[in-house]
Amino acid sequence: MTVVSDTVAPARRRARRPERSAVLDGVRGLAILLVVLSHSWKVWPEDRRGDLGSFAALFASGSVAVSIFFVITGFLVTRTFTARLDAVGPVGPLAWFTGRLLRISVQVWVLLAAVLLASRFDPTDVTPAAVTRESLVSAATYTWNTYVRDNALSARSDIGALYFLCIDVQVLSALLLAVLVLARARRVLTIGVLVLLVGSSVWRALSYQQDGWFHATLTTTTRMDAILWGVAAALLADRLVALRRDGDGLLGAATLVVLGCVASTAFWGLEAYFTVVGPVVGAGTALVVLADTTGRPRAGYADRLWSWRPFVVLGRASLTVFLWHIPIFEAVARHTPQWHPLPRTLVAAALLVVVVVVVERFVARPVTALVARLSAASARRPGRATAPTRESVSA
Repeated sequence: MTVVSDTVAPARRRARRPERSAVLDGVRGLAILLVVLSHSWKVWPEDRRGDLGSFAALFASGSVAVSIFFVITGFLVTRTFTARLDAVGPVGPLAWFTGRLLRISVQVWVLLAAVLLASRFDPTDVTPAAVTRESLVSAATYTWNTYVRDNALSARSDIGALYFLCIDVQVLSALLLAVLVLARARRVLTIGVLVLLVGSSVWRALSYQQDGWFHATLTTTTRMDAILWGVAAALLADRLVALRRDGDGLLGAATLVVLGCVASTAFWGLEAYFTVVGPVVGAGTALVVLADTTGRPRAGYADRLWSWRPFVVLGRASLTVFLWHIPIFEAVARHTPQWHPLPRTLVAAALLVVVVVVVERFVARPVTALVARLSAASARRPGRATAPTRESVSA
């Protein structure tokens, strides 16, 4: 019988523990901060802010931030799909995606339950019961983006941002099907994704010009290009060794591109986002993700920026922050119509922090741990265990 010492056993457990990327969490941390700031007008109206000068970009970069999220998600999910497919066959990516959908859905359902309770017992919530019911059902079934597009004047506004999650689930469900169908034709899959990426980039610009920003924002085919940037980067990663060789230089240059796109929103509006800025931030974020997979030492300025602890913490809780910030902002605004924007904003921010901490502690982390165990079980061949990858726990 082999005896493992107390000092060796914890080390082995730590070695098997799946890792997260501090850089990618940091990028998501900045992105969720920009999303929250872009919706802060709900508690601090734009006409009462005054001239923000160059800082205006921080309050107008929500669309750019969503593209950043989409690219990272597309990359990590694709890497996990292909890794699970190669390891255990079709059941691998299918089981993992089911777990991911469950992890997201539990959080969404908790939020929708809270909105339902507020609609019943909060006298300041005057949304008709029928509209609330239709809104919650469409959000729970990930068809909310089309519902909002077709019912813009009546849909509940406090869960409006959930249409981004719907687009995420719709596109990645189609990607899963493509990966399973083209399991033995990876090159065909890659070429198809690249063609679709080019087509969707052109289509988003045409849709914006023909149908306006609202339709273009809520339509899956006009917003999926960012996800496809991540998918393409994942499929081409092994072929881009020369590009990725200088990881620090690549990360630094890509970081400048992403930050430049954020800064551009202080000068250019949605037209630029749907024509030029969107594809540029998609490509820049894809390069950031590729640079993070090179295994280089973490020593550059860009690494320090993205690994800044507040960004990393925000990034790891980004889903929870995303789900709850608008419902809380709108609830606080309804109850404090006569307040000055400063105390109202501070109260909303404090309440958001409390809710995020509670939901992370009692909902998000337990569900994530459960899904991770189920995911690890689905990634095992008979007689051989495969530890969860970094991608599988952070996608």
